[in-house]
Amino acid sequence: MTAAPRFRGLVERATRELIPLDLSLELTWRCNFRCRHCYIPDFQAPEAVSTARLLALLEELAEMGTLFLTLTGGEALLRRDWHVVARRARRLGFQVTLLTNGALVDERAAEILAELAAQVHVSFHSADPVVFDRVTGRPGTYSRVRRGVELLLEHNVAVELTVPVSRLNPDGATTVPELAAELGVEARVFTTIAAAKDGGLGPLALRLPAREAALLTGGPPSGCELPDEAAEHPPGDGPLCAAGVRYANITAAGDVLACNILPGAAGNINDAPFREIWRHSERLRRIRAIRRSDLPTCATCPALAYCGRCHAQALVEDGDILGPSSAACARAAALEEASRRRA
Repeated sequence: MTAAPRFRGLVERATRELIPLDLSLELTWRCNFRCRHCYIPDFQAPEAVSTARLLALLEELAEMGTLFLTLTGGEALLRRDWHVVARRARRLGFQVTLLTNGALVDERAAEILAELAAQVHVSFHSADPVVFDRVTGRPGTYSRVRRGVELLLEHNVAVELTVPVSRLNPDGATTVPELAAELGVEARVFTTIAAAKDGGLGPLALRLPAREAALLTGGPPSGCELPDEAAEHPPGDGPLCAAGVRYANITAAGDVLACNILPGAAGNINDAPFREIWRHSERLRRIRAIRRSDLPTCATCPALAYCGRCHAQALVEDGDILGPSSAACARAAALEEASRRRA
């Protein structure tokens, strides 16, 4: 059996048994950048979860079957104990991925990440320093991030450049993959700009028009589900989304969310064990129960399998978690048009 079928079997088991296979842990909301497209609503919010509670959380997750842990922020490296959390996670057997803007990566951080065999995803907005700094809202960030990436590579850390493309940096869709090829690393381009975690719609003004986004990426945005997962589930069969089923997000305030951008806390790990929240939250139960047949408009739409519809977008941007996502509908129309042109 190849790795892909084994992994799909693992995912299917996690879905069936409600194992939080993949978890995103926000270590802080503080950040040294001020990217206008960011979904963090308050960069000054204090960290509300102690180191001891985070380490206990990791023990809970290991017992529950979590395998993939993403440490993020804000800027995760601004939390002084990030390496303590990362080391415990590796000792427990998690595959650790660090999301960072890269500017704070120094020799010591690179050594630790290499020691932990962590994967590091660096937000990289453009190969043009002027465009890069315009996105981050801070002068001189391109050179600092570039140096951070080089340090990671010098220590043989697995690096991926992630490219959130918006109206501020459309060139990033081409210039960053070219730079990544020169550096010998992967690049992942996406055009999904999300609303703020508190529901603020300000970042959406920076989204590329659907047609332009479709031409840049050649397909729908990468989402939480496996490729063709929605297409493989006939109406009424299985969840349409990983959110709250095999994936969860824990914020720097300790709130447990079904995903990073779906508002509404299921509970807080400062008040209850994660296991209890995961298993008994009524909010998570309602999200898990959503099936294709519950979507009155989308259930019979042939574009559902590829439009990139998102429960969170439908709720935050259009007011109904079961309704159509206008952003997804626009993407689907643009992709269909692009397909016709290619044909």
